[in-house]
Amino acid sequence: MANKNAPFGARVLMGGAGAAPNFELVPFTISKNDSTKIFTGDFVKKLATGYGAQWTASTAVSQLWGVFQGCEYLSASQGKWVRSAYWPGADAASDAVGYLIPLVLGQPMRLILQTDGTGVSFADIGANFDVAMGTGDTVTGQSGMYVDVSTLNTTATLPLRLEALYGQNLTDGGREGVGDGTEAGAYNWGIFVANIHQSTGLAS
Repeated sequence: MANKNAPFGARVLMGGAGAAPNFELVPFTISKNDSTKIFTGDFVKKLATGYGAQWTASTAVSQLWGVFQGCEYLSASQGKWVRSAYWPGADAASDAVGYLIPLVLGQPMRLILQTDGTGVSFADIGANFDVAMGTGDTVTGQSGMYVDVSTLNTTATLPLRLEALYGQNLTDGGREGVGDGTEAGAYNWGIFVANIHQSTGLAS
């Protein structure tokens, strides 16, 4: 059966040393004037202004800060602080506090992401990729980000490196396939690491 086209952003599979991830969410500031929504599972980039924002394709990996995990903001319409699984890009009376899983501190974590209609293959292991942001869900707050396989390259500035296909033995506990799909083919899942150990650049 074919893989479902249902991207979900980035999910942490395990820590860099193979252990279960154990991390504290890192707060960052979102500008109240930032109208671009950020969803749980989206990559966050570090801006030269001090703020964080949703990742955009072709941004250098040096700006990759982490994986978005929700936010808090003072709602202008409700007159109170609201906790949300996504940044709505509006209704904030002041700058918001976002939370992320850092990808720039210590060993990179292994992340699960869905690919596009091309899919990745075993031969692609070790190659680098960018992501497409897709369309997030404003009901659940879940990301629609997925791997853009057309960006496959050896370029070190791309944000992700493929480590394995999800479903291979010994890489994810020996699970076979992805839901009702398979480990290869269109919309398959890959195990990736961020191509960065320390964020050194800023996006304008």
